[in-house]
Amino acid sequence: MTKKLLNYFIQGLLYTAPIAITLYAVFFLLRSLDGIIPIKIPGVGLLLLLTLITTIGFLGEYALKLRVVKLMDRMLEGLPLVKLIYSSVKDVMKSLTGKKKGFQQPVLLRLSLKEEVRRVGFVTDEALRDLGSPSEELITVYVPHSLAISGQVFVVPKTYVEPLHAKSSDVMKYIIAGGVTGGQ
Repeated sequence: MTKKLLNYFIQGLLYTAPIAITLYAVFFLLRSLDGIIPIKIPGVGLLLLLTLITTIGFLGEYALKLRVVKLMDRMLEGLPLVKLIYSSVKDVMKSLTGKKKGFQQPVLLRLSLKEEVRRVGFVTDEALRDLGSPSEELITVYVPHSLAISGQVFVVPKTYVEPLHAKSSDVMKYIIAGGVTGGQ
């Protein structure tokens, strides 16, 4: 009887934990964002923040053509430490929003010809153009870490990768979830 109760409890955890954790994370995020603009009415701060970001995006679409914005962009790109942070964040945001080709080619990466172990990643540069040395034999593969917002960059021969025929978003979800996403 005790074992059966324990099984029911574990089964209940399997049903409720993902829902509870997701709701908590969403609630915490919304509450934190709502607190950025301190207004006593719950939700109004978040609504104003979303409106402000959308307005900046709308104005930015037209402002990108203005000299002031281009000057600011060139200035930030010219400062040594600031350039590293600014250009990296800008490139990642463009990749995630689809404005720049980023994580579009999911692959299985073989780390060694001696081993059968593979990692799941994305081709990010097919000729090492960003490193200043075009190569027909080497490519860059980014491998995100599971359960984290980080990853590793590998420069490998093209023969070390084989394409995955799946949607990039599904592959990213699979990696981030540690391979335990369900198709049930």
